[in-house]
Amino acid sequence: MAAAFPIRRDSRRLPLVAVDHVEAVEGGFTGRKRVTADDPYLAGHFPSLTVYPGVFLIESLQQMLELHLDGALGGVELVRIDSARFSSPALAGDDVRFDVTLTDDGTHLTTRADCSTGGRRCARINATWRHRT
Repeated sequence: MAAAFPIRRDSRRLPLVAVDHVEAVEGGFTGRKRVTADDPYLAGHFPSLTVYPGVFLIESLQQMLELHLDGALGGVELVRIDSARFSSPALAGDDVRFDVTLTDDGTHLTTRADCSTGGRRCARINATWRHRT
């Protein structure tokens, strides 16, 4: 049975909490972020069409990884983006689903994330992380 992790806010990220749900699955985790037009960090991006920025997809991935590993935000830092491909926008009202495989070589964590809205891929992000010291 997969475990679900509650979302705890921490002052390092306020008001940006870029994840609504994280659940452990074999080989990694899944997560979800609902894009809402009234999120304070989306004001003006873009005024006539609320688009969730690609960099926020990466932030969502990081927060999901932290919650998956530690149950709290702030535990990992980005080493590098190995590849990122954004194929369609995530818009206000969309639920962005993250399907993530995770490997840990003892020094670095590697994530391969497929992000989708409405069953259609919007991004694929491969990244390397390390635990904060």
